[in-house]
Order: sequence, then structure tokens, then C-alpha cells
Amino acid sequence: MKITAVETKLIPIQLNAPFKTALREVHAVEVIRVLLSFDNGIVGIGEAAPTEVITGDTKESILKDIETVFAPFLLGRKVDAQLSVMDELHALIQHHTSPKAAIDIALHDALAKAANLPLYRYLGGSVNTLTTDYTISVGSQEQMLHDAQAKVQAGFRSLKIKLGAGTIEEEVAKIRRINERLAGKITFRIDANQGWTKEEAVQILDQWQDIPIEFVEQPVKAHDFAGLSYVTARTTIPIMADESLFSYEDAKRLIAENCCNYLNIKLMKSGGIKEGQKIYQLAKEHQVPVMVGSMIEGYGGMAAAAHFALGMNNVQFYDLDVPFMWETQTTSPETQGILQRPGSLSVTERIGLGINE
Repeated sequence: MKITAVETKLIPIQLNAPFKTALREVHAVEVIRVLLSFDNGIVGIGEAAPTEVITGDTKESILKDIETVFAPFLLGRKVDAQLSVMDELHALIQHHTSPKAAIDIALHDALAKAANLPLYRYLGGSVNTLTTDYTISVGSQEQMLHDAQAKVQAGFRSLKIKLGAGTIEEEVAKIRRINERLAGKITFRIDANQGWTKEEAVQILDQWQDIPIEFVEQPVKAHDFAGLSYVTARTTIPIMADESLFSYEDAKRLIAENCCNYLNIKLMKSGGIKEGQKIYQLAKEHQVPVMVGSMIEGYGGMAAAAHFALGMNNVQFYDLDVPFMWETQTTSPETQGILQRPGSLSVTERIGLGINE
């Protein structure tokens, strides 16, 4: 297979409610879709989501990288099953993981189409459905209580609660109140989005020992590996690395320095499926459970994340609730590549990502 054309187009996605974390507030996202055409007639589809506050990638920088750096490099290149071309592409420019992910996803979509398989089966998966949590945005205590109860009534059995923007007392009280409202029957995943100091994190977690919390995600700043290790050593609640984990090298360091109990793999951070697989395999070798998550993304990005998660077979946690946040939830499976049911997502059996151009 030889690449004959590289195209980009913008796809606007409106959310059905504002999504607010300690880092940002999102009402809509404009994703960048990449179309790679091949000499055998296959078109591979990939997507990048601009999440500047986390990856540093903007819509403008993603388009520039793809159109001026990656496209000239890719045109005329042959693609093998090992995707060795991605190793060279990663070396062209440091960081800029989102546009790299878009290219990687498009290449995987093309390979799966060439094999006449859905992507998750091409990656080695055997089931097409996963169970996801639902994320409750940062807000007032009453608003978060209302949202949590509504999502449980809608069928979600696990909630991811965004914190990191309040005082110690406010953070502790929010989870206690939500737990009381739900009668202790729902498990929580707490995401501070780098919002606490290491001392604050330990103090907060110490007051949640009796609450059903599966893990606390990224309590301290992304660069503060020592802070992560400090918190992990001083609490019985598992700690998950998110913003601290972009690359395979990050994963090696996080594991070697006992910085966390779990790892959160996101394709927009890893630079795509190939690098995500490397992180997953490393975690598996060290018996470190992983979660597959995502940014606020579009149809292609979320379909890719779901296929990747299902293809890895032994992922312990899924945080892929973004399709439930789209204003266009009723868009056809051929457009989304995903089927939604309360608390679960399924990918289709169409080849590749299963989405139309």
C-alpha cells in the first residue's frame, strides 16, 4: 500500500452541556479529520482533537503539522503492517502528539480495511462492547449532586467526578454528599486534573477511606512525578497517572519510581495506537492496570479509542463517555462508528473504524 494523497477537513462537534474541569470549560470542539488515500483505493480516516491545555496542540498547530510537515513526508511512502513509517514520523518533530495520533489512526484504519476486519479485531480483540463511566463536571455541590443522580438514573453504574477547583473542605464534602445521595451504591473515580498539592491530596484522600472510590486520577501537577509518588505511598486509595503519562518513557519512569498504581492511556497523548500499544504492553508486563480514556473528541477519535480499548483485551477501566455528551447522539452509526446504550458503548462490525468519510 502506497500513500497517494493526504487531506484534512474540520468537523464541528457541539456538546449537549458544558464540560468543566479544573483546567478548562468546553462547550464545543472542532476536530481535524485526516484522510489518507492509497494506491489500492482504500482511504484511511484519522482524527485529532485540539486540547491545548493538556497536549499543547491547537487547531492551527495541528493543521500546520499535518499539511506542512507530515503530508510531504508521507506522500509516496509504502506502509507495512508494522507501521515503521510512524517511527520515522515521530522523529520529525517532538511532542505534537495529537496530529501524530490522527495519522496513526488513519494508517490503522487503512490496514484494518485492507484486512477486511473491524479495527478492534485487527488489533486482536474479540468482543465489541465496553462499559464506561460518566464524568460529572466541576460545579456547585447542588449541581454535581443533581447531575450524578441523573446519570445513575440513566443507567450508569460508575461515575467519574471532576474536582481540583475547591478548598480541601469543599472537595471532601462534595464526594461525601454525592455518596450519601446515592446511598453508597455507586463507585467513584475522582479526577483532580492536577488541582492539588501533594499535601492537600493526602489530607483529602485520608477523609475518603470509607467511600467506594476506585482511584484518584492525577492529584498533582503533570511534571511532579515525586509528588505523585509521595501521594501514592501515603494512601490506600489507588492513584492513577494521566497528564503525567504521554510516552512509553513516561510510563517506564512512572512504574520504576512507584509514582502510581494505574495508568491512563489516551491516544491524543501517546501519539496514536502504536505508541498506546507499547505503553499497554509495558503496563501488562509489570502488572499495572490501565484505563483507556479520551479528550473531548469527535466521531473518529472516539471510535479509534473504543477500538483500541477493545483490541487490548485486558483493559481494566474505560472512561469513554464523550459520545454521551455530543449534541448529535442520534447521528447514524455509519457517521459515529459507535452504538450507545446507557453505561456502555459498542463498535460496529464494519471494517476499519466503521465510519464514513
